[in-house]
Amino acid sequence: MTAADRWRWRGSVAMLAVCAAFVIYPLIEQGSQVINSDWPAFATGARLIATDPGHLYDLSVQERVEKDVTGGRVLVTLGIHGILPFLAPAWVALFALPFEALGTELGGRLWMLFGLACLAAGLYLATRPRPPTAILPGFASVPTAVMLLNAQLDGIVALGLGAAVFLWPRQYLAGLALGLTLVKPQLVLPLGVALLAARLWRALAGWATAGVALLAASSAFNPRWIFEWLGPAGGTVQPGAREVDLAHLSELLPAGRTAALALLTLLAVAAVVLLARRARVDVRAAAAILVAGGIAAAPHALPADMVLGAVSLAVWGKANWFDWLALSAGTLVAALTPAPLPVFAGVLTIGWICLREAGGVTSLRWRPG
Repeated sequence: MTAADRWRWRGSVAMLAVCAAFVIYPLIEQGSQVINSDWPAFATGARLIATDPGHLYDLSVQERVEKDVTGGRVLVTLGIHGILPFLAPAWVALFALPFEALGTELGGRLWMLFGLACLAAGLYLATRPRPPTAILPGFASVPTAVMLLNAQLDGIVALGLGAAVFLWPRQYLAGLALGLTLVKPQLVLPLGVALLAARLWRALAGWATAGVALLAASSAFNPRWIFEWLGPAGGTVQPGAREVDLAHLSELLPAGRTAALALLTLLAVAAVVLLARRARVDVRAAAAILVAGGIAAAPHALPADMVLGAVSLAVWGKANWFDWLALSAGTLVAALTPAPLPVFAGVLTIGWICLREAGGVTSLRWRPG
């Protein structure tokens, strides 16, 4: 065994240990992280869609239900009635429903493990036909830890993206798999625009089929939910939030924030799609750019969403150690620093990844002295 082989083996063992720690953590933590994550919001949505679907997006009703979910503990989130509101599409509540039925603590732990399992499966599918160890750098990264601690939905999005990459020769099935990304539709805007621009109708038809199925399932509980969702959804972007998307720079302006947010989102989506078009000869590189670029181009993206950067690098398949280091370092800065620093950390990190995947930055060498 050469010295390089020994280093690779040691690195794989270390990453496996980190992966094991991520899986063990939800089983042994004391329960405070479950309560202080985003899980209470999802559990609130699940409880409301089962018992009072007509008030799914009523923040005053959510406050009462969430206090019951958390056992009376009040969560603080930018002054929105002292709770972490449920502002996701209604079908997210359907995903959370079986977990909420198990109780706040057990359901929350299993929800976190479910997210990890979805992420691992998404990375596995995205890296086929490479060896299973190819998922280790992405899974054993800081973005995974941030997603886990926040009990966020990005693992489901990652599974949809990874399955779509794996199923791409059968584009309609790939589109069906993309239906999972609709739990966070704001993160896949460049992907949708790119599919439309390329006239990939079969993939779009599969995606639309999945969307109609989700819409029908949630509308059976409340046919008005989509109109009720649009208003509260606009409240997700707050001046003090740790956003990692370009559009959040609009919050730094004294006026015209809504127009600036829309304009910055459109410009970012266009830039990502054009960059992916430049790399279209390499299909994996183009797909990877659309996945990573969706974070910076989203109208609302948080540090937990940076885990899709790991999915992007896994899809690309040519990432070096410094790419994974840049992703983890950028996510750490975004997760721990006050606004507006997370915006710059997130956009610069995603910009680096996209340029690397497009071939704009081909090497990184350090020469001593």
